[in-house]
Amino acid sequence: MFESLQKSLGGRAALYVAAICLIILALEAWREWASRSAVLAHAREDVMGLAHAARQHAEDTFEMASAAATAVARSLDRQQPGLELFGRAAELMRSSVSVSSRVVALYLFDADGGWLASSEGVPLPAEASRPLVATLAAGQGFAPMLGDPVRLAPDGRLVIPLVKGVAGAAGDMAGFVVAAVDPRHFGDFYARLGLGPRDYIALVATSGRLLAHSGGGTGPPPSDLAFAAGAPPSGAEVLRSSADQVERITARSAASQFPVVVEVARSVDDVLAPWLQEAMQRLAVTLLLVVALAIGGLRLADQIWRRHRSEAVLARKESEFRLLAESASDLVERFDADGHRLYCSPALERMTGHGPDEVVGKSAFDIVLPEDRHVVKAAARRLRSGLSGEETVTYRIRHKDGRELWFETALRMAADSTPEEPSVVGVTRDVTARKLLEIRLADMARVDGLTGLANRRAFDEALHREVARAHRGHRPLSLLMIDADRFKRFNDDYGHLAGDACLRAMAAVIARHGRRPSDLAARYGGEELVILLPDTGLDAARKLGNDICRDIQALGIVHARNLPWGCATVSVGVAELQHDPATRRDGTSLVAAADLALYDAKAQGRNQCVAAPLATRTSLLAG
Repeated sequence: MFESLQKSLGGRAALYVAAICLIILALEAWREWASRSAVLAHAREDVMGLAHAARQHAEDTFEMASAAATAVARSLDRQQPGLELFGRAAELMRSSVSVSSRVVALYLFDADGGWLASSEGVPLPAEASRPLVATLAAGQGFAPMLGDPVRLAPDGRLVIPLVKGVAGAAGDMAGFVVAAVDPRHFGDFYARLGLGPRDYIALVATSGRLLAHSGGGTGPPPSDLAFAAGAPPSGAEVLRSSADQVERITARSAASQFPVVVEVARSVDDVLAPWLQEAMQRLAVTLLLVVALAIGGLRLADQIWRRHRSEAVLARKESEFRLLAESASDLVERFDADGHRLYCSPALERMTGHGPDEVVGKSAFDIVLPEDRHVVKAAARRLRSGLSGEETVTYRIRHKDGRELWFETALRMAADSTPEEPSVVGVTRDVTARKLLEIRLADMARVDGLTGLANRRAFDEALHREVARAHRGHRPLSLLMIDADRFKRFNDDYGHLAGDACLRAMAAVIARHGRRPSDLAARYGGEELVILLPDTGLDAARKLGNDICRDIQALGIVHARNLPWGCATVSVGVAELQHDPATRRDGTSLVAAADLALYDAKAQGRNQCVAAPLATRTSLLAG
C-alpha cells in the first residue's frame, strides 16, 4: 500500500514537473517574441529618425542653393542686360559658390536657355540647358524650382539643378539662374551614417525620379526603391525587396519646402542579428534549466516519502540557525512592515551598547543618525514594494556611549514573509574602520605627493567655492602665485632629486605662511605654488608674499646660477578678487591676474613680490 501511494504521488509529481517545464518554455518563447517585437519597434523609430535627419539635411542643402540662386536673381531683376551686368553677376556667383560647401556652381541663362554667365566662367552649349527651360516652363512664376538631374558641369557629371527665374524690365521672364548641387554630396553624407551593406538611403523626387543615394551619384540604389510616384510621402513599414528578396524596415520623410522624399531602409536580418544571438544564448540557458528540472522531477518521487524526515531536518536546521545567529559576530535582525524590531541577535549589545530587550518592539530607525535616516527608509520602501529583492545600505548610528559608527546592513524579505504579514531580515556589520579608511584615501587623493600641499584638483574646487563666497558676502579674496626662480637651471645643475628636495623645502615654508584654517596652500603645477587667502586684502597678501620671498631666501639652498643671490629664491605675484559689477571677475581671471603679476616680478629682477593693480591692464611679460 505504501509503495502504491508512493508511485501515485511520484506520477503526479512527474506530471507537475513536466507542466512546469512546458510553462517555462512557453513563457520564454513569449518573452523572446515580445523582445523581438520591441527590437523591431525600436529599429523602426531609429529608421524614422534617420529619415527625418536625412530629410532635414536635404532641405538645408536645397535652401542654401535656393538662397544663392535668389540672391543672384534679385541682383538682375528688372535690370538692363549687358556685359557689365553679367560680369557683376558672375562675380556674385563665384563669391556665393566659394562660401558654400554644398552648391558646386551657379549659372545664368536667358529665357531661351542661352548661356550668359557662370561661377565657372566656361560657356555651356544650348543643349545643356534645354531640360532647365522645360523645368522653368512647368513652374509657376519666379519661385525657385527643383529639376531633374542634368549634366551642366564642364566635366559632364550630373548635378541637381535648382532654377530661379529672373524678371525683365517689363516684368516678363528675362532668364533664369541655376544653382547646381552635386548628388555626391548627399552620397558622402549618407555614407557617414554607419549603414550596413544591405541598408540604403535614397533622395527621391515626388515624381519618383531618384536624385541621390547612399552609393553616391544618381544611379540606382543597392536594391529597388519602395517609393514611387503617388506613394505615401511619410511613414515606416516592413517591405520585401523584389530585387534581392531582402526584407527591410523602410521609412520615408517628405520635405515641406521642396518636392523631395528621403527613403531609408535597413535590413531586418541585420537589425535582428544581435537579438538573435542573445536569444539563442538565453534559449540554451532555458533548455539547461528545463533539463535540470526534469532530472529533479525524477528524483521528486523519491523525496516525497522522505518528507517527514525533511521536516525533522528543517526543524533542526532552524534551531541551528538561531544558534548560529546568536553566536555570529554580525548582527541578525527581523523587522515588521513598519520597521519595528521583531528579533535581534545578542551581537546588538556588543555593536551598539543596547541590549536586545531594549530595542525589540521599537523602531529600527531610532538609533540611525537623522542625516542618514531617509536612505535607510528609502531602501526599506523599495524592498517592501517589490522594486528590489535585496538592498544593501550604509549609514551612521549613534552608539549608546555617544560614539558615531558606520554600519552596513543587507536587507531582504524573510523566506516566510506574506503579503498580509511582510517581514524583513537584516544582517548588519560594523564598517567604521573601512569607512574611515575610505575617507582617508579620499583626502589623500587631494594632496600632492611631492610637496604634501593640496593638489591642483583641490585648489580648483577651493577657488570656485571661495570666489562664490567672496562675491556673496563682498569679502576680500587674494591669491599668491609663487614660482621658483631659474628652476630649470637648478635641475640641470643639481639633478631632479635635488630639485624635488628644493620644492619640498619651499612648500614647507609656504605651508607655514598659509596657517589659517581657511587658507589653502597648493601645488599649481611644476614649480608653481599658490596660496589662496580668503578674507585677506591686497596689502596683507603683498606683505605675506614679501615674507615668503625672504624666508625662502633664508633657507640658503645653493643655486650658483641664480645671480646675484647664489641661492634658491622665488618670485611672487599677488592679485585680489574684484567685486565691482562692471569689472566682476571669476576664479580664472583671479589666477590670470596673479600670473601676470608673477611675470612682472620676474621682469623686475626676481626674488620679489609684485601685486596686480585692481584695474585690468596688460602686463609686461618676462621669460
